[in-house]
Amino acid sequence: MDSSASGELIRLEQITLRVGGRWILPDTSWTIAQGQNWVILGPNGSGKTSLTAALTGEVPVVAGRRWLNPDAIRPQDMVRLSFETHQRLIARDEARDEARGFAGIDEQGFSVRFLLDATEASPEAVAACTHRWDLFPLLDQSIRSLSTGEMRRFLIGRALLFNPRLLILDEPFDGLDASMRRYLADRVTALVREGLQIILVTHRDEEMLPAMTHFLELGEGRVLRQGPLRVKARREKQPLKSDHVDENDGTGTSADITPVSVKNGAPLIRMVNASVSFEGRRILDNLNWNVYHGENWLVAGPNGAGKSTLLRLISADHLQAYANEIYLFGHRRGTGESIWEIKQRIGMVSSEFQVRYRKSISGFEVILSGFFDSVGLFRLASQAQRKQAGDWVARLQIERLAEKPFDRMSSGQQRMVMIARAVVKDPVLLILDEPCQGLDVRNRERVLAMVAHIGSATPTNLIFTTHHADERPPCMTHELQLAKDGEWAIRRLSERD
Repeated sequence: MDSSASGELIRLEQITLRVGGRWILPDTSWTIAQGQNWVILGPNGSGKTSLTAALTGEVPVVAGRRWLNPDAIRPQDMVRLSFETHQRLIARDEARDEARGFAGIDEQGFSVRFLLDATEASPEAVAACTHRWDLFPLLDQSIRSLSTGEMRRFLIGRALLFNPRLLILDEPFDGLDASMRRYLADRVTALVREGLQIILVTHRDEEMLPAMTHFLELGEGRVLRQGPLRVKARREKQPLKSDHVDENDGTGTSADITPVSVKNGAPLIRMVNASVSFEGRRILDNLNWNVYHGENWLVAGPNGAGKSTLLRLISADHLQAYANEIYLFGHRRGTGESIWEIKQRIGMVSSEFQVRYRKSISGFEVILSGFFDSVGLFRLASQAQRKQAGDWVARLQIERLAEKPFDRMSSGQQRMVMIARAVVKDPVLLILDEPCQGLDVRNRERVLAMVAHIGSATPTNLIFTTHHADERPPCMTHELQLAKDGEWAIRRLSERD
């Protein structure tokens, strides 16, 4: 289709937005023609999510004009998916859960099956969605039990049940393993061929799909550039290929264990034949794993392999920890230690925790709450603690976020604050579950440099997960590889790894 002759679909005319009491993107103009597929670029906090929300009407235009072609698109023909979509869905489920508790009703929260059926799509369409997005194993799970990657697949599959004319995907590849990223790229490309228009927000060049025809770049509080993507430039981007690490390589049964050196002293973590099942599916199967002082572990594996489950066992957030022989910091779980005694020694970053941290307090107060392992700040921090928090603000160069309300930050800005919160107390064990998710290139570099320093020059021990080979810190000493159906393998990493 010749997009130049296809007619306008949506037009923003010299708009200005007001988000969280702040005026942003003044005098922005942007026209989307039929047949065009746009990629939106820009650093964290530049207004990418707010601009796409203005297209759908979720963020009001306070100056200028938003125009929709009445012959081509209606407001209900647009679906936007972002990290905030995930947050709102979890908040809605928790509110419903609280109401059920007050009413004395003991039921699980929203299940995947319930939310798919609630779209009122035909049974045939729901069945096709379940098959296409590999949702069958998740149907009876509560959405709060889904990993980030599983939630991403569910949200995209569910969005397509509404038969959108325009699908806005805000960082859709975050949290997906390499094979699922390639699959999603192929599937979105196929949908474009079928006539669906796409707006893609991304921080990674390799996620710029060949189907994208135009770009818009934000920065310094305004639109810096926009226009057609040159064919040559698109070729140079080398969109999603299979050159990332394949999380299925190297996995085996629980008998495939590479011997590792035994360290002196009690392990920080010891799991003896740890097994976790859900709805008849084995997630971890007789895992034997020791983490000693001085070791930094990479936990790898595809979506659904049990990485999030494993991390919740360690962080005292999973009930099946009490049904297993698990030792943390020399004490067996369930023998008298409190959850808070465990959490005092652990710093953690994960998308699941970030989703639950919905507080209208400043970024600096969020960081201070890391000293007390609380969601919100309910205690007075000492001067020493405030100084230490300030030091981390300076190291991560997030001074502008320190005074900004947390619930008015972009998801990438929130992630930087959550990272500072996790490291502020110099924990014995630092768990970083996809810490670079949602971060632009500059912030990724800052975070990875910080992780490399912590892992090589401080007493803190690391457990790190990522689906991107270029994000693996050089200080990692060991790898725990998880596969689906509970299989696992352990290996020692060389410097080349």
